[in-house]
Amino acid sequence: MTNREVGIALLGVGTVGGAVARTIAEQRDVIEARSGIRLVVRRAMARSTERVVQAGLPVEVATTKIEEVIGDDGVDVVVEAMGGEEPAATYMRLALESGKHVVTANKEALSKHFAGLVATARSSGRALLFEASVGGGIPLMASLRQILAVNRITRIRGIVNGTTNYILTQMAERGATYAEALREAQQLGYAEPDPTADVEGYDAAYKLAILASLAAGRHIRPERVDRTGITGVTPEQVAEAGARGGAIKLIAGAELDAEGWRLRVGPEFVPGDHLLAHVRLNYNAMEITGDRVGPVVLYGQGAGPQPTASAIVSDIVDAVRFGAVLTPEIAPE
Repeated sequence: MTNREVGIALLGVGTVGGAVARTIAEQRDVIEARSGIRLVVRRAMARSTERVVQAGLPVEVATTKIEEVIGDDGVDVVVEAMGGEEPAATYMRLALESGKHVVTANKEALSKHFAGLVATARSSGRALLFEASVGGGIPLMASLRQILAVNRITRIRGIVNGTTNYILTQMAERGATYAEALREAQQLGYAEPDPTADVEGYDAAYKLAILASLAAGRHIRPERVDRTGITGVTPEQVAEAGARGGAIKLIAGAELDAEGWRLRVGPEFVPGDHLLAHVRLNYNAMEITGDRVGPVVLYGQGAGPQPTASAIVSDIVDAVRFGAVLTPEIAPE
């Protein structure tokens, strides 16, 4: 096996970007032994050099300018770990246009700009990979690729937001109020200081739109998702669900019928004999139904820096090994 050195650029060196930097450093020898690829971080774009150094990177890789990233011929793969729609979407497009593979965990930018980013990746002959954008460390995209090779997907249903699942678990098991459970989730780092994206269902809607777009082969925007959050769920409703042997969960679901795809995110009663009723804390689970394989259930940690970094670094290796062949085909709306 001939070993190859691959240059990585990180856009953002916060919780996720820092975890990616540490994973590359700590797992470098394992990755090289198994794939023949030696990963080296050549650029790290951050607001301050302090964050770059805190991630264990040398200060000379720090930059504040996207031009220094896309203009660096030593960078082969750009990892977008900034979050939010912009400037992340623009930076990913620029990186692809400059001939670099892009790996991202950004569900908002991807769900809103999916078709355009895919078109740019395919025209540039580069990979656009996003395993960590929906299920954190759960291999959802790899499983979807395998299922879609033979099946027509007819149904997607599951728990894709760890913050809300943690809150609902605490309300069910400890009798906590919504406010108490949210405060605890924030203290543990499961919820942001402004939890709106999670508790109002936006995060789950972004993720569902990505999954539905892959299943449909065309861009389905998150605005099409019928969305309700968990802020209106009361302790009485949670207790009643438990008394009935089930649980209230924030369910993301997409179903294909004669009129097309119907998408919804909202709190639902899940009977106790269904796996989803027993998904606790910040874990996620997704059931994907194909017309040949039937229902396939994937379960694991859907959030957290280490599972997310694991999925991102795996995508980096796949981008280098397989290239543009892994970029999905997503038609415009």
